[in-house]
Amino acid sequence: MLDIAQKICNNKEVMRETKTNEAGQTLDRFTGKVLTCDLCEAEDSKENEVREWGNPYDWGVICEECDCHET
Repeated sequence: MLDIAQKICNNKEVMRETKTNEAGQTLDRFTGKVLTCDLCEAEDSKENEVREWGNPYDWGVICEECDCHET
């Protein structure tokens, strides 16, 4: 698991890469699936953007709605 966190956090080139499907939803770089929020399981959409976040010790995927409630 730590290996994935290091790839996410330490590789700035990879962090800049984002892939989207034909509907405009952001896709996971590793699995190719639509990003879903770890807290509420909402999929990426124009109304509620879902993004990856991380540091060397912790990482995940969060939507705008949950991010506003967490801070």
